[in-house]
Amino acid sequence: MNKLNQKTREQAIALNRKILKEEVIQEYKKYEEALKQHPELLHLEDEIKKEGQEILKKKALGELTEEERNAYFKKKDYFEKHPLVVNYLNLKSEVNDYLLQVETIINEELGKAID
Repeated sequence: MNKLNQKTREQAIALNRKILKEEVIQEYKKYEEALKQHPELLHLEDEIKKEGQEILKKKALGELTEEERNAYFKKKDYFEKHPLVVNYLNLKSEVNDYLLQVETIINEELGKAID
């Protein structure tokens, strides 16, 4: 790796470390770990994903019963309103917004430097 690439790599690593220290990132990681401590929620999330695909297939074929639909949405509603999941998803969105802002700034500055 040449000097420029090594320097850029070191700067990227330093930026990564700074980003990981940001409060929103730390809070997100806390909820991510908390969610891992609740395997029942992770299992429920997997179930909802699988059942969601089945619901779509059955609906397209006209085979979806009202009972199946209601059971799916009840389960999905329970999951999405669970306080741990709500906080996790909100923080995940904030982290994504934050990272997009960082990416935009980097791209703008690179664009200025190249022009």
